[in-house]
Amino acid sequence: MIRSFTAAPLTAEDIAVAFPLVHAALPEIDLAMWRRFARGIVDLPSPYPAGGACLRNEGGYLCGVLTYRIERNLRHGTALNVDLFAALDVTGEEAATRALLQVAEEKARDLHCTAIRVTIEKGGVTLARRFRTSGYRAEVTIFSKPLDDEPAQA
Repeated sequence: MIRSFTAAPLTAEDIAVAFPLVHAALPEIDLAMWRRFARGIVDLPSPYPAGGACLRNEGGYLCGVLTYRIERNLRHGTALNVDLFAALDVTGEEAATRALLQVAEEKARDLHCTAIRVTIEKGGVTLARRFRTSGYRAEVTIFSKPLDDEPAQA
């Protein structure tokens, strides 16, 4: 069976509907955090170097969401950085992943980017495998550390 998907920009109406996907990809993110972040993307004037997109299956159910930002990269020039990539579809998660990757690639071309860089959360082995079969390769490991209110001791 051939699957069909429809992509559209992330809207204010999509924020709450997309939360289960976001939470599945990033369990530490609660609804309030997601709302604050997503509102900042949705409310940006167009064109702007950041945004989001949703993917719906043929039944109209939201089965994918991504957020992106454009930035200059030493290795690639202008790159579309996908910070959130979540694709879940009960009848074909792999097809939803490929369709959402296509959305990212079309957005990158529309915004004149020369590369796409996608952040995959630690433990995303299946997703990483799907990316590799689509021509993506791992380039870097990113370390992060939340900063508290007190300066670090030297």
